[in-house]
Amino acid sequence: MPSRLLVVALLAPSLCPAQITGTFSLDKTTFAPGEPVFLSFTLHNSGIEPEEIHTADPYSFCSGYQIHVTRDATPQPACFRNFGGSCISGAISLAPSASHTERILLNYRNNSRGDLGDPVSIPGYYTVEATRGIAFDPHSDNVFTSPDHSEAHETFHLRVDDALELPPTVYAPYVQQLNSKDSDVRLEAARTLATIAPPALEPLLLTFATSKDYALKQFAPLALSNLSTKASSAALAQMLVDDKPGSYESMTAAEGLGKTHDPAWLPILLEASDQHNSMYLRYAADSGGDAAIAPLLTRLHTPTTRSSAIFALGYTGSRAAIPILISLLSTQANPDEETRNVTLTASTALRQLTHLYPEQDGGAAPISTWHNRWQNWWLNFGQTATIYKPEDCVADTKLP
Repeated sequence: MPSRLLVVALLAPSLCPAQITGTFSLDKTTFAPGEPVFLSFTLHNSGIEPEEIHTADPYSFCSGYQIHVTRDATPQPACFRNFGGSCISGAISLAPSASHTERILLNYRNNSRGDLGDPVSIPGYYTVEATRGIAFDPHSDNVFTSPDHSEAHETFHLRVDDALELPPTVYAPYVQQLNSKDSDVRLEAARTLATIAPPALEPLLLTFATSKDYALKQFAPLALSNLSTKASSAALAQMLVDDKPGSYESMTAAEGLGKTHDPAWLPILLEASDQHNSMYLRYAADSGGDAAIAPLLTRLHTPTTRSSAIFALGYTGSRAAIPILISLLSTQANPDEETRNVTLTASTALRQLTHLYPEQDGGAAPISTWHNRWQNWWLNFGQTATIYKPEDCVADTKLP
């Protein structure tokens, strides 16, 4: 299949040419495995006066970007990923005839957004659908309230070719950029190395965990998880001990330990939950698997950790968790609020384990029917059905 770039579609809401236009681009369309793949977006002011343009972190959900990546022309089922929340936005000033370019690393799996699909990683053919809404106005105040709008859209086809050898110096510029005085340059370099750097750079990546530079520190959990070595897992555990409980670094370090599926990290994750925040229980469950069932049951009977423990059972990937969760489903026609919340949380955990959901066409089925339907499913299919871990991305189907 030849690599090719399709035609640009630039849309504007009026018949007059937009003063601010945007163009997506790729440096090339064929890459070696492990090579950085950057999608660039360039804003250009073709008018005669300066313009203020709404902007935000390109990786945040409020940036105006919509980027969809599919591999081998087959859309991949979406995992349950939390994204959203708040993000910081602002405006940049663009003088007449001036341009501004942003880059997005397509190798990076971005959990703060739900639209990216698969990162560009393993060999294959990829289609990238990229859209960027552009809000602009000559006055900075108006850019957030009543701006002019245009939109850029492009489709790319690219290939990761396993017959190509990775240039030996491909990572050297990013290693050097870690020492840049520009924090944005350091940030992009850290993100790139954390995402795709080879094991040979492990000594460098381990230093991210103790770095005083937040541009590097925030990518330590990603770098250490991708390394997946004894030393990197130990560094994740140390971050869990040293970093502020509940912080982004602490939570993502815990998530990385969970993804090892190594029960050796279960005690430290349970301790973090007991001492700081019950949200750590989901990562303890992911790490411990079957071994996490007993400690989760203990915490299920404690009011302050009950909901988190129920939810965490869905992270165990354990068949043994299913009858426990089914027993928590209410059979009452009008359950009280607490009983209803327990039922909804247990249903969410069951969906995580089985990728089945009880809703029916035309609206949600009554909660009181869920217990019997899940019980029948368990009796007929429970011992042979596939049980999933959180990272298993498969399509959800309706519970019989």
